[in-house]
Amino acid sequence: MKITVQNRQRHRQPNRRKLAALLRFFLRRPMRRSDHGPWNHVTVVLTDDCQIAPLNRKFFGRDGATDVISFTLPPIPGSGHASDGEIYLNVQRACWEGARRKGPAAELALYLAHGCDHLAGADDRSKREQRAMRRRELRWLEQARRLSLLKGLLQ
Repeated sequence: MKITVQNRQRHRQPNRRKLAALLRFFLRRPMRRSDHGPWNHVTVVLTDDCQIAPLNRKFFGRDGATDVISFTLPPIPGSGHASDGEIYLNVQRACWEGARRKGPAAELALYLAHGCDHLAGADDRSKREQRAMRRRELRWLEQARRLSLLKGLLQ
């Protein structure tokens, strides 16, 4: 699986290698049954409020910024069954929310876990689905924390 990390924001400097390792870790976690994956190429785009708000409006009809947006792209004809994915992470929001919670790196990691959960086909339209996703993502975060995968994620 190829991983690309694009940094389009200036709030915090990411450690691209660690972010890619964390993405790989999350994509290997047990997820709900999905028609998505295996993954050919996953791109993580680090954004801020100004950049993610137009995507939120265009693709979901919601005004304002959000924390994470993910897209699963179908396999390219003739390339096998592997899918591509894109995850847009709002670093500005992670810094703001992280200051009130467990820190910007932990918040960004939560957004990444949530994006991976969506790539796998999980949905959070109902309260029940939201709770199931959050339990799964917090379990992944705890596993990642024990393996020191969150240390040095942001500088």
